[in-house]
Amino acid sequence: MIGITADSESKINSRGAREERYFLKKALTDAVMLAGGGPVILPFVKSAKDAMGLVAGLNGLLISGGDFDIDPKVYGEKRIAKCGPGNPPRTQSELLLLKAALTGGLPVLGICGGLQLINVFFGGTLHQDAPTQIAGALLHSQKERHEKTSHKVSITPESLLGKITGAAGIEVNSTHHQCVKKPGKGLKVSATAPDGLVEAVEGKGGFLLGVQWHPEFLVKNYRHLAIFNAFVKASR
Repeated sequence: MIGITADSESKINSRGAREERYFLKKALTDAVMLAGGGPVILPFVKSAKDAMGLVAGLNGLLISGGDFDIDPKVYGEKRIAKCGPGNPPRTQSELLLLKAALTGGLPVLGICGGLQLINVFFGGTLHQDAPTQIAGALLHSQKERHEKTSHKVSITPESLLGKITGAAGIEVNSTHHQCVKKPGKGLKVSATAPDGLVEAVEGKGGFLLGVQWHPEFLVKNYRHLAIFNAFVKASR
């Protein structure tokens, strides 16, 4: 059973009443099922006790991305003008769930914003807006659909990601404007973009991996599907 962190929205239904809803990209659940896992959409939690209770019924945790930024105050920096809106309840929930998962020894996979969350959890920092803060940065927020790739990443061969993909480099999609600035304590960078931006981090021992792209939209390529296969295998 693979728990996947959800996003939330406030929406007016057909009767004109406002409803609070959780939602998740279908491609994520599809990718987990394709790899043989059972996806479980996780609600927000507000306490360590609630997080431990949810994680107790899981075999792995997948931290998904979302259309929001992690508030810079979480990693001790001041917000710049180009930093996007945050989602404090979700960020706090994911930090609690990640801590519970690591305490329980569960495999963890972070995708896009999930990588950034993992990095911040371990004391790392983020560039709040790569286009304005990094000279020579590529366009990392592609306008094409997610099934299209926009640049290549170089992978450290001896890393967990290198062993999973069996490649020194793969083509990826790119839908972010924040990225890793200082890697968190105990994390190592295992993939970078041509402009030097961090594209993957991983922990020591066990299965702890974060990728900056969205492999769930690229599973027709076996190297991207291999990420989910390895994650579900570790969870099993």
